[in-house]
Amino acid sequence: MSEQDPLKRSRLGLPGILLVSGGVLVVSTVFIVPNAGLLQGGAPTTAIAEPFATPSAGSAAPSGPAVQTQGAAAGPAGSAQALLPVYWLGDVEGDDRLFREFLPAPEGSTGDPIADAVRLMTGGTPLDPDYRSPWQQASSVRSAISTKNVITLDISSDAFASRLDEDAARLALQQLVFTATAAAANAGLIPGGESSSVVVLVDGAADIRAFDAIDLVGEWTRDTAFLAPVWIIDPQQDVQADTAGLIIHGTGHSSEESVAWRIDRRVDGSEDGPTGLFRDGSVDITPEDGAYSFSVTLPPGRYEITVSVPEGDGEAHDSKSVVVR
Repeated sequence: MSEQDPLKRSRLGLPGILLVSGGVLVVSTVFIVPNAGLLQGGAPTTAIAEPFATPSAGSAAPSGPAVQTQGAAAGPAGSAQALLPVYWLGDVEGDDRLFREFLPAPEGSTGDPIADAVRLMTGGTPLDPDYRSPWQQASSVRSAISTKNVITLDISSDAFASRLDEDAARLALQQLVFTATAAAANAGLIPGGESSSVVVLVDGAADIRAFDAIDLVGEWTRDTAFLAPVWIIDPQQDVQADTAGLIIHGTGHSSEESVAWRIDRRVDGSEDGPTGLFRDGSVDITPEDGAYSFSVTLPPGRYEITVSVPEGDGEAHDSKSVVVR
């Protein structure tokens, strides 16, 4: 990537200012010390400074244990665990774009929400089987954030083991940038509405060539061109809902004014059995934040919820499976 790349800015003077303190990097004179609640994973699950809509407090679903929704609210049964935003790759008309999920902190969490989210991104498994990640599991991730909202990530070199072409490496780096900045905003480490950037170190070293394709020089910022045009935020994949009503909400990052939706019912109730259309419609996108929301009441059964918007000569879509008890 050339020095003229708009996603990079000249890096602050970094040599010699990083010290290891527990699982968090301390940046001399400019480190913001998060409060104890945030370090212990007690941050709210609603995003504070994310530019796109996020789940209501307590929403989302970890894989494994049953997840239940109570009307419009969804959350792990019997759990008040804070959830972390993680971005994944998914197909949009033959091209990979970024989608987001909320996941519980990884096993062995250090209490650093940024590092934990990046660890999930490199080594975790998406809830939605349509999503994936080009990263390899990082054995070590440390983070720091300065008073100028510059996030410094020190990631072990094993995370970059995949060989990617330049376009794929650029997308993977944006996946990292979106995940780190979303985690910082979600944990309240970046004041609401303020922008942030990311500096990436590999085993403590700067200016490393990642994925054998891209130079990690300078500060990196979000590029919304890499985001999927539409996705479902809530419910997440395989949640269990009650029959009192289900609210579906998400984002539609496109020039369209509305999102088309359809709900297909599994005829035999199995996970991969035949489906038939149960209900469909459309919902307006809120122009201020690109959000959409609609509610449905569903009888017991297994359903596939799909939302879509036009994209090129086809359409972009996202889908989630839910079980209504």
